[in-house]
Amino acid sequence: MKINPRSMLYGTFILAGANVLVRIIGFVYQIMLSRLLGPEGMGVYQLIFPPYTIALALTTSGIPVAASRLVASSNATGHRGEIKRVISTALSIVMGLGTILSALILINLDWITHTILKDPRTAIPLFILFPCIIITGMGATLKGYFYGIKHTHQPALAEILEQLVRITTVIFMLLWLNPQGYEESAIVIVFGIVIGELASLLYLHTRYYHSIKALNGDTKTSSVFSLIKSIIAIAVPITSTRFIITSINSINTILIPQRLIASGMTNSQAVSLFGIISGMVMPLLFIPFAITNALSTVIIPHLSEEMALGDWQAIRNNISHAIQLTSVVAFAATALLLSLGQPIGIALYGQSQVGQLLTPLTLSVVFLALQHTLSAVLNGLDRQKRSTLNLFIGGVIQVCCTYFLVSHPALRIYGFIVGFNLRNIAVFMLNFSAIKKFTEIQMRWADWFLKSGFAALVMASLGQCVFNLSAHAGFPLIVSLALATVTGVAFFLISLYSVNGIPSIKNKAPHSTVRL
Repeated sequence: MKINPRSMLYGTFILAGANVLVRIIGFVYQIMLSRLLGPEGMGVYQLIFPPYTIALALTTSGIPVAASRLVASSNATGHRGEIKRVISTALSIVMGLGTILSALILINLDWITHTILKDPRTAIPLFILFPCIIITGMGATLKGYFYGIKHTHQPALAEILEQLVRITTVIFMLLWLNPQGYEESAIVIVFGIVIGELASLLYLHTRYYHSIKALNGDTKTSSVFSLIKSIIAIAVPITSTRFIITSINSINTILIPQRLIASGMTNSQAVSLFGIISGMVMPLLFIPFAITNALSTVIIPHLSEEMALGDWQAIRNNISHAIQLTSVVAFAATALLLSLGQPIGIALYGQSQVGQLLTPLTLSVVFLALQHTLSAVLNGLDRQKRSTLNLFIGGVIQVCCTYFLVSHPALRIYGFIVGFNLRNIAVFMLNFSAIKKFTEIQMRWADWFLKSGFAALVMASLGQCVFNLSAHAGFPLIVSLALATVTGVAFFLISLYSVNGIPSIKNKAPHSTVRL
């Protein structure tokens, strides 16, 4: 069976298109919340998520990916009758694990909110949010099924539906109830999250029910126990990876306000500054992930199929495509944020400090995006343990910088920024080294980095120039930003085209490979 060379990019573009739409909707929603709640309110809202995301990592990371890989392998080898057994088993594991985790955390809710988070305003929102551990886990497993059979449009539509239902619910309830205080507002917001995830799950279950009936093929004779063992063997390393990432992020989320207080700031000042960097700066920083998340999701089942077929040429080609596409997106985002970060922060949030914090963080956007894509590549190549180790090393760097540097009065939040940049660079280098050694992939410095870097320099220079001229001419801030962004993106594409750096699809014999 030959791997369709266009299918990976097609699936990526479908998911990327949906991710862009979802992020635009979510970004507008985030701006609305930030203006409604203010820096301190955003800080309280962000504090809700550390315990929740840690529990969620255990149910929505490894098991759905394992289901996707096993579905892809069964589909590639003609054992399509096995697919239903894989998904049913995975759903049972997710439901059981989610129930246990929810019960354990809810029993210890007071201790978590008072001792760990040190903010009792998070108690009721957390109580409402925890049913999503089961709901989101089941939805992620059904998405894994669709990724495995390469029907990427169904998860994409589910993502859009979830965002629309969530935002509609929150806006309606905010207007209807008119909540007073940060705690009541957070309750409304998390209730919207639960309703949105439930709508997404119902849609995915309906589409799965109709899809699974159309699959025909042989069924393996392996027992349910063997199937569980296969799922766990794949899921545990991936879950460990996600657990490490989530735990590190959660530890930082909890430590940042506490270490800022240790540096001499008041509790209100610390929570407000934390709200700015976590609720306003970070969403801007993760703009490229609209595409790289889609690419990471799609590439895992593709690499699993190619590994099953022993097609190493296709593996190397797809890794090369993934690196180049990630670099193009990441360099463009870096140019945009580095040149226009200050006015973007003022225009969107009314906070000049957003741009001040965004600029130094932008320096590692390329490494952040590439390490994320390369972690997915290692997972697809069945090298989950190496990916986990690399992320653990990066996480230790981040936590050490947060703990020791943020409490220093001369650094404060910039201590977190130093750790964030060092972590991304270190994990990228470790992931890249492991992939090169395992696959013996040939270096393509120009295609992977130099062409995109050149186009990014042109984009940043012209974008900044157009913005300055527009602002000097008296145009409104939003108009100046729009003109600068459109001009910068246009010249980025022109520059990329001039050096033959725009991704293109060309079939080659005998392996039907793709050249970007």
